[in-house]
Amino acid sequence: MSPRRKNDDHHEPDDPDIAQAMRERRQELGLSVPAMAARAGVSEQTWRNYEAGRTQVRGDKQAGVWEALEWEPPTHWRDLAGLRAILQGGAMPAGLGAGQSDFGAGFDGPDFDIPDEVFDAFEGSDTEDAAAEAADLPIPDWDYIPTVFSEVYSPRLARMLGEDAARCFALGTFLFDMSVAEDLEGLASLPRGAHLGQLDETHIGSTLPQLWLTRYDYEFVFQLRGTARDMTLRLTDAGPAGGEPLVRTMAEALVLHDILNLGGVIADSRGADIDEDRWEGWVDALSGPDQPAHALIAMGLVPPAEAPGHFDNWFKPLPDPFVPDWDGASDGSGSTTASGPADSTVTPLRRSH
Repeated sequence: MSPRRKNDDHHEPDDPDIAQAMRERRQELGLSVPAMAARAGVSEQTWRNYEAGRTQVRGDKQAGVWEALEWEPPTHWRDLAGLRAILQGGAMPAGLGAGQSDFGAGFDGPDFDIPDEVFDAFEGSDTEDAAAEAADLPIPDWDYIPTVFSEVYSPRLARMLGEDAARCFALGTFLFDMSVAEDLEGLASLPRGAHLGQLDETHIGSTLPQLWLTRYDYEFVFQLRGTARDMTLRLTDAGPAGGEPLVRTMAEALVLHDILNLGGVIADSRGADIDEDRWEGWVDALSGPDQPAHALIAMGLVPPAEAPGHFDNWFKPLPDPFVPDWDGASDGSGSTTASGPADSTVTPLRRSH
């Protein structure tokens, strides 16, 4: 820590006076705008926007900006950095160790060093049955999901389906990735050829069609995780083009369904008022009214070998993928937040719960 840094000099990106505080701190350090911008790793114009209050510091820029200002990191930066490390499979962010997350256990970063009890609320035979236990999950407040989960928050979804849909997807993506990581760790400890049915607990193994349970081995789960991450990147990086489908394979349909299921159930248990009809409606809007994932999960018969729903074809392109109405208006189920400039972030909406 710099000798000029004050331990009690704490600032948050959404403080009402943050623009003035940034300007005064730059002047206190004796730095020009270009020098400070270079030090923080942003453009000169971006820094001027910060000091003018035109844009808020985006989640992935906060660590560098706060370090340049010689301030303590924002409250939620550790959680954002830990999430990025988990989703990218990288190393533990500098200065973070087990248990250092401000939201408590479950956001500890890579190596998936997550207490078993964190998974109890959404692992087992049925996601809905576990909802009653979800209140104890170490999840950030609904207001802070766009900031803490900025890596997987999609402004495109917020514009298309509403703020609740975007937040539900971000929350579900984190829980899905965390659960898949636990499954991979469990399978890696078993002999080659082991499947999810041999694990004591598995969320993914309980939500995928049970017909092919013995074929859900390490390689399959690894590929499913890649499918989820690719879909998330496409949704968060401006989003697919107007005529482009989101769900291109049956695997993507299953992943999308489970992500919104997880996010919806856990968010609803925390007071976000997202029942099954709402999140199922978002699934329909993104994957099609024929509900390919739901139909496959509920299927009791073995589909024909050439059908998209057959296990051997899950990662093959769908013959007629559904194209969402990307430019359609929000369904009105939640406030939307337009995307800002490149270095801005979504402003959390204040809610009573």
